[in-house]
Amino acid sequence: MNFLFAYGTLKKGHMNHHLLAGSSFVSENCTEDKFQMLDMGDFPAVVKDDPVSSIVGELFSVDDSTLSAIDGFEGKWFCREEVLLQDSCVVWMYFLSNNVSYEGCSSIVPGIWLKD
Repeated sequence: MNFLFAYGTLKKGHMNHHLLAGSSFVSENCTEDKFQMLDMGDFPAVVKDDPVSSIVGELFSVDDSTLSAIDGFEGKWFCREEVLLQDSCVVWMYFLSNNVSYEGCSSIVPGIWLKD
């Protein structure tokens, strides 16, 4: 099993949560204060370039096939990397790919995405 930290459209009640069907919700959680959440319009993105805040989200236990399917869904926009949560758990999280421009996108300073 893998742990996946969801902070946007994969969270419970949001439009892409169905991709986590069969996965188990573990807890609400947050990262260390090392990242910046961006408002990309219909979804958020997280970058490491300019630390602004922690990122608040939901932790899920997912199997390898679910993780692979989400990798395919996230496509060229996002890349998956390991991060350390505030409770010292090491988990997977998606970051905005380096080749995607976020010029003009505003920062979501509290690190909590509430749209959808």
